Amino acid sequence: MALRVFEAFAGIGAQATALKRLCADFEVVGISEWMVDAVICYDAIHHFGEKAIDVPSYDEQMEYLSQFDFSRDSVRKTNLKLLEPEVIEQLYIANKRSKNFGSISQLTGQRMPKCDLLIYSFPCQDLSTGGNGKGMKKGSGTRSSLLWEIERLLKELHTLEKLPRYLLMENVKTVLCDAFKDDLKVFLAFLESIGYQNDAPMMLNAMDFGIPQDRVRAFIVSKLGKHLVKVSESIDQGKRKRIFDATQFLRLDYEHEVLKNEANIAQLNATPSRKKMWEINGKEANKDTIIRTITCNMDRTHTAALFKYEGALGDTFRRLTIREAFLFMGFTEDEYERTIHLDFTYRRMNKLIGNSIVVNVLTEIFREMLVGRYGIPARPNTKN
Repeated sequence: MALRVFEAFAGIGAQATALKRLCADFEVVGISEWMVDAVICYDAIHHFGEKAIDVPSYDEQMEYLSQFDFSRDSVRKTNLKLLEPEVIEQLYIANKRSKNFGSISQLTGQRMPKCDLLIYSFPCQDLSTGGNGKGMKKGSGTRSSLLWEIERLLKELHTLEKLPRYLLMENVKTVLCDAFKDDLKVFLAFLESIGYQNDAPMMLNAMDFGIPQDRVRAFIVSKLGKHLVKVSESIDQGKRKRIFDATQFLRLDYEHEVLKNEANIAQLNATPSRKKMWEINGKEANKDTIIRTITCNMDRTHTAALFKYEGALGDTFRRLTIREAFLFMGFTEDEYERTIHLDFTYRRMNKLIGNSIVVNVLTEIFREMLVGRYGIPARPNTKN
């Protein structure tokens, strides 16, 4: 039987992408995502080229979509009536094909399909160093406190005898810091109370998995039953020497019309604040480049990288292009190009990719969790 996967807080589906990299025998039985752009982009990446589905009338589309909560900005619920008919149609198709159950707050154990692996990458805004530090305390109403919706859901699944065999948590590294460790401890104790064994938390840097991005994220694997999967002890085998050629990720051929246009879109005016950005983040675009963490806003003071660039705005500098950002997150060029027809702005695409997970890191975690099962082979005998 194929591995049945449910992606909570799915984003654009780095989780499913990682399983595809392993050629795993798996099926995404459902996702939970309420951000309109993320749902549409997920569909574009994972269902590109699939047979079109029948689209009913606008009123029938609205009737179907109205059972879910959606958001344009990932903060507030959106009134669907304010969305253009073409967006409604995109959302209808994407929701159907991706088996989206909408906001995690609406999902119930009764409605959730039975799965073997539940991945939950709950919002980091109130935990990250770029956020406001409100935390994830139960009942606080912060976005990061949506973690406790996973607790509610698992309680319901426990009652229904539908608990997933495996769980994987991902978030920013500060989820393990002193300010939030007590809340996390309570959550992990809850998991143990319903039969899970929790592996030790892992702090993994994309740089150890073949990606020249200094991006550290926290992961915790949990397994139902008496036998613990000790991914934290074996994950080092999947790490590689930090030998990079960043030109494999950078697109510097400005004679290429498409790449030139993308670089122009990423270019910034030389305002005083952006000159300050350059002083902090300016880099040479060459094979030795290592970028900072890609965030959901690459127009902030501490951005991933700025490069000197002569383009439509003159001789200034540019951010990563969205194509490059996809590559630095472990997606392929083909996967990026599946999204081009969406015609999302730079800022909208930046938010989606900045909130994603590095595919290479997930690939090695899943390998250690599931090797020998679901068609997942042992790791190739190489460290480079």
